Order: sequence, then C-alpha cells, then structure tokens
Amino acid sequence: MDRAATRTGHSLRAALGVRALPLLLGVQLANAVAVWVHVVAVQWMLTVRGESAFVISMAPAAMAVPFLLFALPLGVVVGYASREKLMVASTSVSALTALTLVLATSAGLTHPTVLLATVGMVGSALVVVGVSWQSLLPEVVGRGLVPAASLLDGAVFNVARAVGPLLAGIGLGLFVPAATFGLVAALFGGCALTLVLHQRRATPGRRGPRRPVLPAIGGALHFARHSPWTRRLLWRMTMFGLPASAMWALVSLVAYERFDLDSDGFGVMMALLGSGAVVGTVTLGPLRHRCSVKVFAAALSTVYAATLVALGSFAPLGLVGIFLVLGGVAWVGVQSTWMMLAHQALPDWVRPRIIALVLFLFQGTQALGSLVWGVAADLVGLTGALATAAVMMVISVAVLLRSGLGSSVGIEPVLADADASVAAVAAEAGEGQLVVRYDYRVDESADDRFAEAMAHLRLSRLRMGAQHWSLTKDSAQPGVYTETYRVASRGDLLEQETERLTVPEQRLRHAVAETAAQVYGPSVEPVTASGEGAVATQPDGQGIRDTESEE
Repeated sequence: MDRAATRTGHSLRAALGVRALPLLLGVQLANAVAVWVHVVAVQWMLTVRGESAFVISMAPAAMAVPFLLFALPLGVVVGYASREKLMVASTSVSALTALTLVLATSAGLTHPTVLLATVGMVGSALVVVGVSWQSLLPEVVGRGLVPAASLLDGAVFNVARAVGPLLAGIGLGLFVPAATFGLVAALFGGCALTLVLHQRRATPGRRGPRRPVLPAIGGALHFARHSPWTRRLLWRMTMFGLPASAMWALVSLVAYERFDLDSDGFGVMMALLGSGAVVGTVTLGPLRHRCSVKVFAAALSTVYAATLVALGSFAPLGLVGIFLVLGGVAWVGVQSTWMMLAHQALPDWVRPRIIALVLFLFQGTQALGSLVWGVAADLVGLTGALATAAVMMVISVAVLLRSGLGSSVGIEPVLADADASVAAVAAEAGEGQLVVRYDYRVDESADDRFAEAMAHLRLSRLRMGAQHWSLTKDSAQPGVYTETYRVASRGDLLEQETERLTVPEQRLRHAVAETAAQVYGPSVEPVTASGEGAVATQPDGQGIRDTESEE
C-alpha cells in the first residue's frame, strides 16, 4: 500500500474515532435513503403514468428548487441557531409529508401535482438538514479531519444513492405505493428520534452572533465577488452541474423507453449509479492526492461525459450498466472535491454562508438543468438531449484544464493576531458608518511593486466587508498615497480586524507595507451627512510604522 493510501486510511479511522460522527453519519444515511426512495418512487410513478419528459424531470427539480429558496437564508441562520434542533424539525416534517402521501396513494390521489408537492416538502426539509450538517461537520471532527469526514459523508450519501433507488424499485414492484411511502415515513421518523436523543447528550456547540438575514447574505455574496478563488469554484461547479443533471433527469426515461424495464429494473439501474458513487468514495482518495485538482476533476468529468453518450446511444444494457457505475464514480469524485476545497479554504466567519451558496448553486443547476433537459428530450429526443449535455461537459473540461481554480492564498482560515492600533482607534470612534484611512509614502523605485501589492490588498479589504474602497495619489506630495474605505460600524471594523483577519489576509497587508517607506494609520472618522468622512492622521506620530526600521 502506498503512502497516500496509508495516509487516507489513517485519517478515515481518526475521523470515525470521534464519538459523535458515526451516529450522525448513520442519521445522514437513513435520511438520504428515505429521500431517494421518495423521489425515485415519485419519478417512476410519473413515468409509468405516461407523463411528458418535462413533467417527469420536475421530480428531481422539485427536490432542488427549495435549495434556491432557502439555502442562503439558512446559511445565515445556522451561524447562531442550534443545528441539531433544525435537523430534528426538518426530519419530523419529512416524516409527516411521507405519511400524508401514504394516505393520498391509498385513496388513489396520485395526480402529478400531489406527488410533486410532497417532493417539494421533502426537498425543503433536505435543505435544512444539508446546510445544518455541512455547517456542523468541521465542529464535530475539527478542521484537520474535514477531508476524511467529507469522504465519509460522501460515502454515506452515495450508499443512499445505491440503496434508496433499489428499495424504491423493489417496493413499487412488490407492494402498493402506500407501503413504499410508509417505509419512507418510518426512516424519517427514526432519524428525528435519534437526533432528539443525541441532542440531550451533546454539549452545546459554538455560536456566532445573530445577524440580520438579508445583510448577512449580502456579506457572503460580497465576499464571493471579491474572492477570485471562490468565484472560480462556484463557476466550475455550475459548469459541471448543468450538463451532469441530464442523467438524473432522464435516466427513468432511458430505462422505460429504451430498455422497456419495470420498476425493479429501474431500481437496479439507479443502484448501479449509486454503487459507482460508493466505489468512487472508497477508491478516489489516493488518486486525488497524486494529481492536481484540475486534472482530477477534468478526468472524471470526461468519464461522466462518456456516460451521458452511452445512455443516449444504442449501446446494449450491459454496457450501459458499466457506464452507470463509472458515472457514479465521476459524480462523487467531482462534487466531493468542490465541497472539500470549500471546507478547507474558507474562513469560519463566512464559511456557513458560502457553503450554503455552494449548495444553492449545486441544487440550482440540478433544478434548472432537469427542466431544461426535460424540455430538450421532448423536442429533440433522448439521444439529442443527452448528446448535447455530453458536449457541454466536454466544454467544461476544456475550460477547467485551461484556467484551473487559481490560488486560494488570502482566504485560508488560520486566524491572525489582531492589530491593537485598530482596536484603539475604533474605541474612540462614534456610532454609524466610518471611513478608515491609511497613508503610504512610497519611493519611486517601488511604485510598481506597491501598485501590485495594493491590488491584492484591495480585494482583501472588500471581501472582509469594506465598501467604497479607493486609493489616491497626492499631487502635492510626490510618492504619497491615501487608501480609504468605508465600514458599516465600529463593531464591524473590530470584527474585520479580529474574527475575520486570517494569516494570509494579514500577509497581504505586510506585502504592501514592505513596499512603502512609511505607513501612517489607521485613522477613522464618522461618515458625514454628505456621505464623506473627514479623516485626519493620528496626532503626535501615533500609528506611524517605519517599515525600514522594523526590518
């Protein structure tokens, strides 16, 4: 066994040694199995009813749409609310929804509106569970074990992808639909009860400050806008997710129309897809250690494109089954990589909200993509729709290989020591919005290096919460530059300089200071009624740092 595989094995064992993790992973497994049984059963019922491809594709879309509505607000709420209580409430709602469908199917109420409405409810509960769990995971195992815990979490979810559809197919084949949805209700109810019992024994987790939802969402979007690495991550997810959704939207039609399979056969096809995801979770860790992220993701995306071609071609059922396994491997490999990178790179103060944004975009591509591919299949047929999705996937591979993800320098989560001068200045500032000012004296020979370092610092200030940033050159004093930016309040400034200030962000400040002969500041003044701040440097030389003497 090579060194990478050994290291991965040790990490997995260490993560499983955390007392709460196996129990919570068991809850995630049961919940995900129940979700997949519910959604696949509804999708198959719509298929055998003879509904259009668009209506059938609305089943995975109905599960994904709630992520578009609720993921970002929940990313704010989980920063201060009890994640365990949110998970208990959501799994209880899922159980009640499944019980409602038991009664509806027993009474013969299987209109698409009824079936899709229950999928929407289960999807809404899944948003709460997903965002809460992803926010809780680093606190359960510690950030050092997040990669291993993410692999285990991916394994659990993808075991559910294999088991859930298989149970749905068997249940619909052997029993009436009401019995299948009764199993779903029992699984959801068991999850809720287990979480209640665990919550009584668990110690309270760390909680952040309560934040207004809309401004907090705006802060997360502001961070993403000014973090090139985060933007690239979100864009790569979107470019993979849109074409990838074609398989999940159209696989039931492939089973029903191309191969004339019954519910058991459809369940087996979905189980092959999920089994591939499990195989990928177990085997891909060492490979991911050996190559770059862009090569790893590009190779697996190419495999996924080949799976789409196989589904849309006239390949025999046995060959399609092999490609379904490979497609499952590719699916989990790419998606788990994006999530693992987000967990490892994002600072704690914004991580829950950006993770929610990641889930928002991921499920958004599934919802939008499912509807698009359903319409495409109605217009150009299964083969044309799946071929188009494969071409889009190949284009995403080319873009990824060309530009990659870039560097995550500047957003790693290690906190830095706070600058005492900022706290002292902020303590004397008034209430309301403030303007922060720094003055730099730069030798002419260092102008280019100063401009380059300041460009990086500008993004750092903005993603940490600054607004209206500017850098001006004093025409009366050669070599003197003034940096100003606005913050929402004194508390916001202090938070930027303590809870949000990481070592890499601080390193960007040092890079600017090293190019300047002198740095004056910080100084702050309230924003006036006209929107400007009358800012002056500190008297008696306070706040002046001579970088030459420091070195």
